[in-house]
Amino acid sequence: MTTMPEIEFVEIRQAYDRSGSPRAAGYYVFEFAAKEVAVEVYRSAAMTRNGDLSSEKVKLAARAFLESEVERLGTKNLPKRLVLDEPRMDFIVNRLGWPPRF
Repeated sequence: MTTMPEIEFVEIRQAYDRSGSPRAAGYYVFEFAAKEVAVEVYRSAAMTRNGDLSSEKVKLAARAFLESEVERLGTKNLPKRLVLDEPRMDFIVNRLGWPPRF
């Protein structure tokens, strides 16, 4: 059994559309297997009935999502950009044992 390479958080970047305007999303950037992987998190995915998830919780969710995608796709087939939208966030929230978002 091989071990998963270490995942290291790098930074959060604002997402922009093609015109250069900010989008309602952010990139949670990680260093993994000698490459940079950005998890795009939609702002709507971070919303809960009690308000928005904290930046730290979103970072934990983005990391858990990255880990789940490595398990699903493997290190070699992992794209450089992943999208953590509402349905995927619901899966991750459940996986982390957090209360449902809504």
